[in-house]
Amino acid sequence: MKNFHLILITLFVSLTVGFVKSAAGNTFAPKIDSIQVVFDTQQLILPGESFHIGIAAYYKNGKVKKTVGIKGGSVWWWNYKVEVSGGTDFGGRILVNKELVPSKGKYIAIKAWPRKQSELEKELLLPLNYETKIKYRPTVAFDKSPGSQVKGELVAEFNNGDKRTYSNLRNSKESANFRFYTKGGSWKNGKFTIDPDFTKIDNHQSSLIVRSLQNRAVTDTFSVLLDYKHAYDLQLSGSSGMLGFSGTNGGSGYPGGNGQNGQNGDFGSDGPDLGVWVDLYRDSLLNCDLLYVYAQNSFTGEEYHYLINPEGGSLTVRSQGGSGGTGGYGGSGGNGASGSDGRKWTETKTEKKIVQKPVTKKVTRKQRKKVTNADGKEVEIEEDVEVDETVMVDVETEVQIAFEVQGPGEDGGDGGHGGAGGLGGEGGYGGNITLYFT
Repeated sequence: MKNFHLILITLFVSLTVGFVKSAAGNTFAPKIDSIQVVFDTQQLILPGESFHIGIAAYYKNGKVKKTVGIKGGSVWWWNYKVEVSGGTDFGGRILVNKELVPSKGKYIAIKAWPRKQSELEKELLLPLNYETKIKYRPTVAFDKSPGSQVKGELVAEFNNGDKRTYSNLRNSKESANFRFYTKGGSWKNGKFTIDPDFTKIDNHQSSLIVRSLQNRAVTDTFSVLLDYKHAYDLQLSGSSGMLGFSGTNGGSGYPGGNGQNGQNGDFGSDGPDLGVWVDLYRDSLLNCDLLYVYAQNSFTGEEYHYLINPEGGSLTVRSQGGSGGTGGYGGSGGNGASGSDGRKWTETKTEKKIVQKPVTKKVTRKQRKKVTNADGKEVEIEEDVEVDETVMVDVETEVQIAFEVQGPGEDGGDGGHGGAGGLGGEGGYGGNITLYFT
C-alpha cells in the first residue's frame, strides 16, 4: 500500500513539474515582432478565379516562420486571421468575386494578423489584372468561301505581361470573359462560320469581332477576305419509291400454311430538271475573274446562287432519280403441327441390394460380484456370464424396381413454305441539266 501511494505521489510531482515547465515555456516563448503578406506578382488576379498569398512572421529572436504553401513554409493557416474585401479566403487561396467584371481599375483588399496579436494587422491592396491585347487566330486551314467553318483559339495578353491561350472556346468557362460578334457570318459552339449566302456578305469580307469583358476597350477583329476557291457541290434527287408491303405469315397447321409473297416496291421518281446560268465577270475588289452561277430547280422553283473563282474553284451539279422502293419480305411459312407423344407404360426389374439387419448372438462377458468365503468374509470374485447381444450385419436381398418406358412419338406436320419477296421498284431517271452561258 505504501508503494502504491509512493507511485501516485511521484506521478503527481512529475505532472506538476511538466505543467510548470510548459507554462514557463509559454511565458517566455518568443513573440512575433511583425508580419508581411507576400504575393507572387506573376499570378493573375481575375474575377471568378483564385490566387495564393503567404505570410512571413518575423520574431524578436531573429527567426522567420512562413505559412504552408510558400517555399520553406511550415506554419498552418489557422494561426492567422484573414479578411478579404472583394473575395473569399480559403487558407491562403483567395477567390475573387465574379461581380468585379470589368476588372480594370478595381482592387481587392486583404487584411491579415496573428490570431493572438491583432495589433500586428497588415493590409495588402492588390489591383485586378485585365487584358491589354487579344487576338483570334485560326488553328486549322479553311477555305475562304461562303459556308466554311473556322476553328481557332484566342490569345490574351495581360497588364502584368502574362499571356494566356484559350483553345477550347466551346467551353463556357474559357469564353466567359469575352463577347463574340460577327459580320457576314455566325458564332456557335466555339466556331466562326462564314455565311453560306454570299449576298449577305459585304465587299467579299466576313469578320469576327471579339471584345474583352475585363477591359471593354480591348477588341480584336478577325477578317476573312473571300477568294471563292472552293469545290461546290449541288446535288438533287427524286424521291425514293415506297417500300413494298411484306407478305403475311402462313398459319400453323398440319401441315403449316405457306407464307404470302411480298409486294413489289414502287418506282422511284425522276430527278428534277435544273437550269444553270453562268456569267463570268471581272471583280474590281478582288481584282480577279469570278463566275456568277444561278441555278433553279424547275420542279420546285428553289434557287441557288454561287460565286466561284475559276482559278481553284469548281461546281459539280447532279440531278439523280430517286431509288426504287425495296420489295416487301415474303411471309414466313406456318409452323407444322407438333407430333404426338409416344405411348408410356411401366415395367419392373429385379435388382440385388445390400441391406443391414439386426442379429442376436450369445456372448460371454466377465462380471464381478460379492460372495462370502469359507472364513465368513465378503469378497469380490469374477465369473463368466453368457448374455444376448444384437449386432447389425450386411445381408444381400433382392428387390423389385418399377420404371417408366415411353415409345417413339409420331412425326409432326411439315412447316409451310415461306412466300417470295417482292421485287424492288425501278429507280427514277436523272433530271435534265441545261447550262446557259450569259
